[in-house]
Amino acid sequence: VRSETLRREYPMLLAVSLLAVLLMLDDRLDLVDALVLLASLVVLLYAISVISLKNRTDPLVDEFEAEIPGSMTTGLAAWLFLLGLFLLLLSSKMLVWGAVELARVFGVSDLVIGLTIVALGTSLPELAASVVSALKREHDIAIGNILGSNMYNLLAVLPMAGLIAPGPFSPAVMARDMPVMIGLTLALFVVGFGFRGQGRINRLEGGLLLAAFAAYQVLLFVQRGA
Repeated sequence: VRSETLRREYPMLLAVSLLAVLLMLDDRLDLVDALVLLASLVVLLYAISVISLKNRTDPLVDEFEAEIPGSMTTGLAAWLFLLGLFLLLLSSKMLVWGAVELARVFGVSDLVIGLTIVALGTSLPELAASVVSALKREHDIAIGNILGSNMYNLLAVLPMAGLIAPGPFSPAVMARDMPVMIGLTLALFVVGFGFRGQGRINRLEGGLLLAAFAAYQVLLFVQRGA
């Protein structure tokens, strides 16, 4: 992890995760909680923009510039973007609809559906982007994609539930799921920040994170009625 911008975003993600936990300690997601999260998103985007503008020599900038095709016209890029967005939305809906229906047939709760099938379906673009970035040796893009996605999910996606349908949620969220999220976020911070220099996530650490995810999925299956 060579990017100083990303090293600053690690503690930001941890802070955002803790903020979400504090707002949801009452087992409710209300309008006020949603507004606080959205306001935090604005502050976060401003802070990241200021940091990026002040540090134009960051390796992350070079990685993004290396991925920009020089021969592609703006018009073609716009059409490819719109086509990819349409196919992404269509395929995500097909995956989620089919999987949710199968899960309900087997008697899985809505919370578990959201934590497994829906989460997987909506995270496939991030997974694909990170894999491609890693294969191209653009490591900071791969990590930045994950950090940015997690912060955006907590500060932009989560508040939508509070704005559209505020109210209580399953106690299992705070008892089981939030501790796992905080623990894995902290683990990512510890392995990737680089307290004595440049951060690095090796294969062993990546394998441990993947094993933790697999163990969590097993736990959800065991407690699938929660």
